[in-house]
Amino acid sequence: MDVWGYPHQLEYYREVAKDRRVHEYTELVDDMGFVLEHHAERWKKWQVRYGTACAEDFLTRKCAKPGRFVVHIYRLFPDSRKHLVSLRMKWQPARPKP
Repeated sequence: MDVWGYPHQLEYYREVAKDRRVHEYTELVDDMGFVLEHHAERWKKWQVRYGTACAEDFLTRKCAKPGRFVVHIYRLFPDSRKHLVSLRMKWQPARPKP
C-alpha cells in the first residue's frame, strides 16, 4: 500500500454475545474519505458516518450474514497505526429486488 496515500485498516468483529466478539474480516484501503472533514467539532461524527457507509459497502460485497458488528478503523503510517474510531452496527443486508 502506498505510504504517501491515505492507507486505512478496517477490522470487522461479529458480536456473538454481549461480551464476545469474533474477528471476521480485515479490509485494507487507500481512502481519503476519512480525512475529508477538517472541523474538529464535526470530525468524529464524520468518521462514524463515513465508516458506516464503507462498512455497509464492504459487508455487501462479502455477502456477510446478518448480525451485529463492531468495526475498528485505523489510519496506517509507515511505522505505526492510529485508532480513529470504533463503531457498532446492526448489519441487515438488503433483499434482492424480484
